[in-house]
Amino acid sequence: MMSLDINAWRCQIGMFAGNLKFIITKKRYLGNPNNCIFCLLFLFLLLLYTYQAQVTYSGSIFFFVTWPFSVDLLLLFVFQHVISIKLLLRCGDIESNPGPKYKHCLSVCHYNINSIAAHNFAKLSSLEAFNDVHNFDVICVSESYLDSSFPTDDSALDLKGYKLVRADHPLDIKRGGTCVYYKEVMPIKFLNVINLPECLLFEISYNNQKCFIISLYRSPSQSANEFQVFLKELENIIESICSPGNSDLVIIIGDFNAKLSIWKPDDPDTVEGIEINSMTSSYGLTQIISEATHILPNSSSCIDLLFTNQPNMITSSGVLPSLHPNCHHQIIYANINFKVFFPPPYERLVWHFNRADDEAIRQSIVNIDWNRIFLNCNVDLQVDMFNKYIMNVFKNFTPNEIIEINDKDSPWITKKIKDKIEIKNFFYRRYLVGGKRFPDLEVVNNLTISINEMISNSKNCYYDRLSKKLSDPKTTPKAYWSILKSFFGDKKVPIIPPLLYNNSYISDFKVKADLFNNHFSKQCSLISSDSSLPNEKFGPLSHSSLSSFSVDPDMLLNLIRSLDVNKAHGFDQISARMLKICDSSVIKPLVIIFNTSLTSGTFPSAWKKANIIPIHKKGDKWI
Repeated sequence: MMSLDINAWRCQIGMFAGNLKFIITKKRYLGNPNNCIFCLLFLFLLLLYTYQAQVTYSGSIFFFVTWPFSVDLLLLFVFQHVISIKLLLRCGDIESNPGPKYKHCLSVCHYNINSIAAHNFAKLSSLEAFNDVHNFDVICVSESYLDSSFPTDDSALDLKGYKLVRADHPLDIKRGGTCVYYKEVMPIKFLNVINLPECLLFEISYNNQKCFIISLYRSPSQSANEFQVFLKELENIIESICSPGNSDLVIIIGDFNAKLSIWKPDDPDTVEGIEINSMTSSYGLTQIISEATHILPNSSSCIDLLFTNQPNMITSSGVLPSLHPNCHHQIIYANINFKVFFPPPYERLVWHFNRADDEAIRQSIVNIDWNRIFLNCNVDLQVDMFNKYIMNVFKNFTPNEIIEINDKDSPWITKKIKDKIEIKNFFYRRYLVGGKRFPDLEVVNNLTISINEMISNSKNCYYDRLSKKLSDPKTTPKAYWSILKSFFGDKKVPIIPPLLYNNSYISDFKVKADLFNNHFSKQCSLISSDSSLPNEKFGPLSHSSLSSFSVDPDMLLNLIRSLDVNKAHGFDQISARMLKICDSSVIKPLVIIFNTSLTSGTFPSAWKKANIIPIHKKGDKWI
């Protein structure tokens, strides 16, 4: 087996940038005779270089000559880079002019799923795994086949971190329909589309910019009159958001079931395609998908379309393979240079307490001269010094690491599944650039079946583990209810969406926290009134009083040993597990701090801070 890191080759020749690590194996790469010739030629040149041989080419025969060393290096350099470019282009994901990378930009996709509920919602699980790899912000789905028997809050329709909006078939039957999954953190407002069924219109606002997206499905069984009504209503919607002088971005995406040779050269021109193109062109809209989106064994066509009034805002677009062998529609997508705010992955310090040197920790704390450190310090400084020394001791004797937490990943989606999806995408690109041969399509379909089986098995194993924990009598009540909520789909991502304040969406974390703080602080403000307290002075009800305070070290030690290690730590990052590891060694500094606080009548400021998460109860989350 030979391994090739594409990123390393890209950096070496200074032309490309990407994040795909492609492993060449016999099955994936060396099975092609042309690739074998290039690899063997490359190895042959490396062997010649190892033995300091010089080679030139005359006619069709290699022979040895005594050339200057610099010429030999130049020849080897040329051959090496020719092979490098050949290998890169064979990957199928290389652009000759990739351009800059855009971060935090809007990404949209559309997939004709041909029934969400089919095969026990297996397609939705595949869509969730697919999105864990590609991380789209808005997922438009057509032919959802949903009706009133599937309530929107049904946990079977959930995608983690996404909200669902539907436009089912107007007759409430399991046919057609469209729906949109969008990230909960996105500032999206859905607008009413009364006269056009199976269509959703929504607006995304951020930093005084607006993007209107229309997601729709047009049935191929429409009559000529029904099509004219559809076209007229769609034009009315476009006219309302594409008025002259309006610079807002407009995206129309969906399954139009219309063909035109302008969109895909080998497609025939249909009446629907001609009229849709004529109407959209009159409003300055351009269709950007030019690949086959509906692939059958003997034919292919482009009927899933994406129109926009600003094609220069589309940084990349294309087609990705279907998620199920029975779904002949492929996935179309676009990355749009429209800045939107998303909460980034956050970092967390993780302690490996099972590998901690408990004795060294306790001994180090005992050796600290707390009397000298706390000398002439008020209680706030004492607490700050205590936190600093304890954290330093644990960092020295407890293995720890900072990891990046990304809440979007579903717990049952493993790295093997993600890698398999990447492999499938590679073979789909090879199918597109390799002449669209049927054997290559069969490989893609077989990989699709394999991925769906892996997803089903992984999901079943995940829920089996939860079931065992649920039936385990040792499971704590808190863990029990947490697992139960996972089964019923009630466990939501604790993300605060953008807040609508003064007719603008607030996405910045700090600004949102300040808004909540101001709101809750007002609920505790004193009520002004004309009433006054009586002038009489009240004496003490008891002649007994406390003149001195002392903290019992033994009682404090018992309290520390009774702490629950499963409880979360506070703002100071010192957890109950840390205190239990310290045991009696931490009693002395805590006694000093408690006595100082009692005698001075001051509570430490650091212990007044807390991590507070507002919990949404009911009503609109945006306000």
